[in-house]
Amino acid sequence: MDIPLLEVNIPGIPLFDRGKIRDVFKVGHDLLVVTTDRVYLFDRVYPVGLAGKGKVLTDLTLHTFGLVRDLIPNYVITCQVEELPPPFNAHPEILAGKSFLTEKVSPIRLECVVRGFLYGQAWKAYRDGDRSWLPPLPSGLEQAEELPRPIFTPARKNRTGDDENLDWDGLTVLVGEERAEELRELSLKIYKRMSEDWAKRGFLLADTKLEFGLKDSELLLINEAGTPDCSRIWKMKEYHPGRIQDCWDKDILENFLRDAGWSPDDPPIPIPETLLQTARERFKELLPV
Repeated sequence: MDIPLLEVNIPGIPLFDRGKIRDVFKVGHDLLVVTTDRVYLFDRVYPVGLAGKGKVLTDLTLHTFGLVRDLIPNYVITCQVEELPPPFNAHPEILAGKSFLTEKVSPIRLECVVRGFLYGQAWKAYRDGDRSWLPPLPSGLEQAEELPRPIFTPARKNRTGDDENLDWDGLTVLVGEERAEELRELSLKIYKRMSEDWAKRGFLLADTKLEFGLKDSELLLINEAGTPDCSRIWKMKEYHPGRIQDCWDKDILENFLRDAGWSPDDPPIPIPETLLQTARERFKELLPV
């Protein structure tokens, strides 16, 4: 069995930053982003890995960036190891298929979430009548029901603690009216394009998170996009509104922990190898042919 890549160590090269899933190295003025096989659940890095996950996330991100390139540029310079400068290009065994060189940008501290179906946090808020951060929705909707039209529900990325859902007024205070409108319209267009692409492959994109940055005042798509870490993905033939959905994203692991009564404040509990194998297989199933 393959061993998950949990940390990236390039001989003689210091680590610049370690995120939730990605390890980052400085390459001159640019950054080399390497996606590991770490697993991030309930806003915590869980002590288990999924072998091959980093390559799947990298492939899906690059696919999505290419899919929407006419709508917005992205921050990737190259994903080819041989195009990296020395000494990075001497380590294809570490970097190939799970890394890309990026421009250094100023990230906008937002998660731009678009939801096409009523699920997760949005369903709980709708069900419980706490809709302060949700756009207006009709009454009588069911869990997992497709919305009349996709909705934009941004969240502020806090450096410590959980992210903070924002209503429209909160968003405009944070980034200004003009930028808020730009981010909303762009996020909705990207979601539409992505949904159409997923549908061709037999999947529903229930919701997705997008992140943006600025480089010389130009808006760029950054981080990741269209992956099972930042999207809810359901198989069309398995979709049944009104109930919890079978999933092809990280919910498959979070659902297990939730059903086991686990809390992020608790010590980690083992995740069955059979479930990890199912997650690995489903993630690979998402790859475009």
